[in-house]
Amino acid sequence: MKKQYILLAYAAMMMTACADEFDRNFEVGRPDKTEKYAYLTDYKALKEYVDLSQYPNFKLGVGTDAADYARQGVTYVVTNANFTETVAGNAMKMASCVDQNDGSMNFGTVSEYVKAATAAGLNVYGHTLAWHAQQPVNWLNSLLADKPVPIDPNAPTVDTWVEQITNVDCEGGDATNYVCRDGDGSGDVNRIDDGVGVDGSRGVRVHAVDNPTNPWDTQFFITTPKHTWQSGDKYKFTMKARADKAAHISIQSHAAPGSYIHWSMLAGGYDLTTDWQEFTYEGEISGDQAGGSGMFTIAFNLNELAEANNYYFDDMSWQALVQASSSGPVTYMENVISNSDMEGDDNSNFISKEGNGQVVNSTITAGIGKDGSRGVKVVSPAGAAEDWDTQFWILLPKPLQEGTKCHVEFDYKASQAASADTQAHFDPGSYQHWQAIGNPNFTTDWQHYTADVTIDASMAGANGMKSVAFNLSKTRDAEVTYYFDNIVFEVEKTASGDGIPQTDEEKKDTLIWAMDRWISGMMEACKNDEGTEVLVKAWDVVNEAISGGGADSEGVYALQHDNGSTTDFFWQDYLGDLDYVRTAVRLARQYGGSDLKLFVNDYNLESDWDQNKKLKSLIKWIERWEADGVTKIDGIGSQMHISYYMDPKTLESKKNAITESFKLMAATGRLVRISELDMGIVGTDGKDISTPDVTEEMHHAMADYYKWIIQQYLTIIPPAQQWGICQWCATDSPAGSGWRANQPVGLWDQNYYRKHTYAGFADGLSGQ
Repeated sequence: MKKQYILLAYAAMMMTACADEFDRNFEVGRPDKTEKYAYLTDYKALKEYVDLSQYPNFKLGVGTDAADYARQGVTYVVTNANFTETVAGNAMKMASCVDQNDGSMNFGTVSEYVKAATAAGLNVYGHTLAWHAQQPVNWLNSLLADKPVPIDPNAPTVDTWVEQITNVDCEGGDATNYVCRDGDGSGDVNRIDDGVGVDGSRGVRVHAVDNPTNPWDTQFFITTPKHTWQSGDKYKFTMKARADKAAHISIQSHAAPGSYIHWSMLAGGYDLTTDWQEFTYEGEISGDQAGGSGMFTIAFNLNELAEANNYYFDDMSWQALVQASSSGPVTYMENVISNSDMEGDDNSNFISKEGNGQVVNSTITAGIGKDGSRGVKVVSPAGAAEDWDTQFWILLPKPLQEGTKCHVEFDYKASQAASADTQAHFDPGSYQHWQAIGNPNFTTDWQHYTADVTIDASMAGANGMKSVAFNLSKTRDAEVTYYFDNIVFEVEKTASGDGIPQTDEEKKDTLIWAMDRWISGMMEACKNDEGTEVLVKAWDVVNEAISGGGADSEGVYALQHDNGSTTDFFWQDYLGDLDYVRTAVRLARQYGGSDLKLFVNDYNLESDWDQNKKLKSLIKWIERWEADGVTKIDGIGSQMHISYYMDPKTLESKKNAITESFKLMAATGRLVRISELDMGIVGTDGKDISTPDVTEEMHHAMADYYKWIIQQYLTIIPPAQQWGICQWCATDSPAGSGWRANQPVGLWDQNYYRKHTYAGFADGLSGQ
């Protein structure tokens, strides 16, 4: 037992106050079974069996309890004596460092661990930056909570009549609300005139010509461009008016001036005399008057009298009833368009047909949007037969039903002046109604269009309105190119709680901030004392992303997503399957340095039941993540929480799948790491065998399996791609453990005596 005393002396040198913890020799076989285990005494420390001349990059790792290691007790000594790399089992996971309730971060254990291991000459491998499990779920969910309802300090506390005309008595210079269309065809003009109002004050005069073709050849419009009137809105209207000759005028509702909606507004019409009269009306906007898009113009037809005449208007008031804030359900507007500013690649809400009849997702092109940004263009060829030969659609994610209130805005222009109609469709091309969000007039300059719309029965049809069609072939004699950018389509929704839900984009931005804060904090914690270098150079940047099911059209398994668990937080549900990983990689390199090696780590990559399909899926997902030309993933970590099977047929199947997994990973050209190797044993009945029931024969069989796996790795994985192997469990798992409880998963038993698997592991490394 001379070697025992030498090793105890070694332990004493490694530590001072902790020397009394070493009352047994963990480097030899069990003393109660000397005959069967004595040979283990002759084995060297595991790391001494790694032939660095053949495998220069190989790192032999072990999973450790970080706090236990930092105390420099038995874990510290065993790890340093036998391994060249250490991995924290839990300490570097987010829930271990970030408080569940307030999100405060504490990296004290991480810093102690990293500095202690680095000082001992070990490589520290980081585990793990992005994962759905072991997350501060409460805090992360609190970041996604509903926003409080904004309180308008100017909101009325009682029902209030609010004036919508800015220059009621016409004495100021603002003619925004008054549009004159004289009968001479000179066009629409915002105008207030001197000396034509009541008692010689300022007012509005409109001249009607002789022999008109239509009563509406001469018109006067009172418009509220900042307020769109919807069905059910209550209003009060007052004005004073006269004419040079007694005449009847009819009154209509319009959207914009000249955009006719309904034949009757106010009292339907008034009889004017040569004396000033005051006309008043109090009413409620009907559905016919509001139309589908809402109205904001009263039109007075001034050619009912087929003679030249002058009409005069003054002291005009148009008030809306604004109801007091109530404590009822909270309503809010939510933009349902993805990639509204078109700066991303998502074109799912934008559809085009360019005269050839083919309906396709619009192409988003750089440099053609407003201010040289990205945008969409649609080309309408000359010689169209119908207004709808060329069309552009805003496609909504869900059909809108009757009564839904919407707000729409976008930037637009064309290669020449042109008009366009909008229609309500179900799917693009499935026409439902001739009117949708108004009729924008295009010019060669960028304009901003806004419309407030309430979906009516005609627009909704039987199944709801799912798209808005722009008819772009109204100009027949020339090719016209139309441009669109910054499309927002907001839909009124009712909150289920007391606040307003965050939009998908707001949630994504918030979680990117949280991930940035987490990864930057972790990298800072892993720096040296001078704060000049991140000591941890390799990481599981994303852990266990692949679901193992839900294959797509390419046969690739889906990523894991929320399954109703209350203990997991799936970042990818909010960031998206691509940006989830791309964001984690970007932040790791931003804060950890460009020389980091980043791995995607997962389990069941050696699965025999689906012919390694999970691994094949992971390889395909890595290609997708890297398709942006920026994201770079260096390696694959295969966990390999495996078992030795007593049934020979089952064992052969498992071995074939392991061999195939190594071949598949080698073929990627990436680094390959066995990241969490441990081994149980399964009987011929298919059930796990507990540690007390494992026979000597079984222990030797497990040792041979370790040897075979390690030699397969060293043979199949080229040395340049070898990162190494990490034994996840140094000792057998206790009966009450949360990981593979009461299973013989270690290379040492729970008293730190070497097992036969120690020999198998060493023989695998040495090639014996």
